[in-house]
Amino acid sequence: MKLQNKLHVRQIAGLVEGRLSGKENQEITSLNGISEAKSGELTFYSDSKYAKYLETTEASCILVPENINLLPTKGQTFITVKKPYISFVKIISFIDSLKDKRTSFIHPSAVIDDTATIADTAYIGPCCTVGKNASIGKGTILFSNVAIYDNVSIGENCIIHGNTTFCCDTVVGNHCIILPGAVIGSDGFGFVENQDGSYTKIPQIGNVVLKDNVEVGANSTIDRAMIGSTIIENGVKIDNLVQIAHNCKIGENTAMVAQVGISGSTTIGKRNKLGGQVGIAGHLETADDVTLLARSAIAKTLPEPGIYFGTPAKKRLDAMRIEGGLRQLPELIRTVNFLKEELRKLLEEKSTSSK
Repeated sequence: MKLQNKLHVRQIAGLVEGRLSGKENQEITSLNGISEAKSGELTFYSDSKYAKYLETTEASCILVPENINLLPTKGQTFITVKKPYISFVKIISFIDSLKDKRTSFIHPSAVIDDTATIADTAYIGPCCTVGKNASIGKGTILFSNVAIYDNVSIGENCIIHGNTTFCCDTVVGNHCIILPGAVIGSDGFGFVENQDGSYTKIPQIGNVVLKDNVEVGANSTIDRAMIGSTIIENGVKIDNLVQIAHNCKIGENTAMVAQVGISGSTTIGKRNKLGGQVGIAGHLETADDVTLLARSAIAKTLPEPGIYFGTPAKKRLDAMRIEGGLRQLPELIRTVNFLKEELRKLLEEKSTSSK
């Protein structure tokens, strides 16, 4: 990650309230991981599994924890902080804040309906379309090829990346980030099965509501409600390739990783954490503070907080005991078969001796 403007190590130490040691007069030109960092680069050390790189890294400056018992090499700078990873993120955020801001611009190729409302400080990129009665708030950025259907409302200071689609009546709060290819407000999977096995579509006349500080990952989809609203509460973070079906409600500050699938009319509690490829059946609920480990399948409501794992999901300790038992199953089968054979021999001997 090459920096547009170099950072002095003293400036970095000031940003993270760290303590300098080693060479105190050098500039940093880029950031990198500890195993790949070269001269002129800043990196960090916070996990003991990367300890082997501390003595071999060519990084000019390293953020290190307070309990480290290693001194910087000649020409190297250590900045001691409480939590190196958090401090590194703080530096990344500072660098990101220095980027040129996109504001107060509408590209000539954008197609905007006369009834739409665009804030003066909004940025509308090439080939965007904005439908009837739609509104775009202050400081919001639409990159290229964003499709805004009729009656969509997008709040202030949102970042909407290219090739995203917002279907009719979608409501987006403030400070939201929507990554490329996401589709918000498409029809839910609603059909009536007929006697002959064919299907009749149920019109989906509800909407999607994304509240403040929500992030939706690339190529993720959130379906509109059949009636009412599919609701994504404040602070929810959704990774790439996630499917949230119609009429779901996702509790505030919940996070879900790639390929999670949530079936219709399901309510997810606050501060839930859903690992990769978690699947949840429809019309269920999870309590607040539930963690679902990767590839777990939820077939019934989870009324208590905790960590769950497996298919169907169970409390983690129970699931791990079952997994441990399954690993012993081949040996148990061999033992049972051996004992059956020994028992057969004993019965044969008894039968022979009784004649």
